[in-house]
Amino acid sequence: MSARTAWYIFSIISVILTALLAAGFYLGLKDIYRPGPVAQPPEGGIPGVGEKIGGPNNIMIVALGDSLTRGTGDDSGKGYIGNVQDEIKKAMNKNVLVFNQGINGYRTMDLLEDLQKRSDIRRMLAQADIITITIGGNDLFSLSHDEVNPAVVRKRVPAALARFKRIVDELAVINPRATLLYMGLYNAFYDLPNASETSRVVQQWNEGAQSILYQHPRDIFVATDDLFRLNLRKYLSSDHFHPNREGYKRIGLRMAQAVE
Repeated sequence: MSARTAWYIFSIISVILTALLAAGFYLGLKDIYRPGPVAQPPEGGIPGVGEKIGGPNNIMIVALGDSLTRGTGDDSGKGYIGNVQDEIKKAMNKNVLVFNQGINGYRTMDLLEDLQKRSDIRRMLAQADIITITIGGNDLFSLSHDEVNPAVVRKRVPAALARFKRIVDELAVINPRATLLYMGLYNAFYDLPNASETSRVVQQWNEGAQSILYQHPRDIFVATDDLFRLNLRKYLSSDHFHPNREGYKRIGLRMAQAVE
């Protein structure tokens, strides 16, 4: 094979790989920041009025939020909530029932509206022993040219935190006895030149969320940013935004340990 032919083949392969990477990059963003189909009710349906799902041998978990709760990026399909279910079942030797209501692209305004207007969600939450939430990332980042512009993203934090506080307060009214686990945001952009700036924005959000959660004695902030800061490629999926199977496993383990 001549050097010219080899170079031609190499060029074609490089173009193909670049196109695939770009497609994965766009689809990853789209999956996070643009709403997908509304999540279907869990197997067995949503609890009806007067129907008690929980019991002495059951632990009922209701998972709320965005594509992270949905488990996007995990090729096993478990996501963090499936790992939480496994760990709690193993540690407590009880049946763990999960109602996963994660929806791609959800923002604080979407979740707040559900809590205020959807009686089925409120019924479910009223019976929960544990409530998990992932929310906030879609409020801060979007599919536009300012995607990772820290100056733009930083301006979105106060309004989003105000809505987050309303969510947390509303959940305390719906079910004051449940333990609430909130998954803190992580910086998926550590491999970009402005990583230190985006990290400060993520830190600003996480500190604000913690201060809100600490006003409720049964609410717990579960940190995740350190996992990705030290092991970005190990724990991110091929779309470069969602966790992969191992990333969700580590997050699920932390969340389960918080309530064991």
